[in-house]
Amino acid sequence: MVFNAIAVWLLIASVPLWIYRWFLFSRLTARERQMFKRLVAQRHESAFMFALRMAGYLIVLAFSVFVVLFGLRYLKDGDLGITTYSDTIRSRLYSGIGPVDNALDKFHYDQMLPVAALTTILFLTVSFTLATAALRDISLIRRLLRKVRELASTD
Repeated sequence: MVFNAIAVWLLIASVPLWIYRWFLFSRLTARERQMFKRLVAQRHESAFMFALRMAGYLIVLAFSVFVVLFGLRYLKDGDLGITTYSDTIRSRLYSGIGPVDNALDKFHYDQMLPVAALTTILFLTVSFTLATAALRDISLIRRLLRKVRELASTD
């Protein structure tokens, strides 16, 4: 539940960040755009690879937690007791819009707990990657503009 809320807020925050990033990028000259693209390609990991690495870490972490939890449950009760997400977690995040809430129930809350955890991990990974990639690019563009101004003022 908390991770879903964090993912929603990150997704909401990424919209103005990407708008600001595109605004800054559009103000760059053609030469500055080439420098920016070269800097991103040479010095930074691609957003897709970052998302894959982050999703991998989170999946391994979730799998480890599930092994411990279901292993302890098996030792205690003699069965794994894998149930749906809605049976295990009572709190839900609703939008108040009927079709959206029905889709949330069908594709997330009524799924088996490990599947619901994977969808949460994927949603969190995508939203975190969108927000951090925009922040990285904004920071890089601002530093690039500062360096170009410094070089222009010394000439």
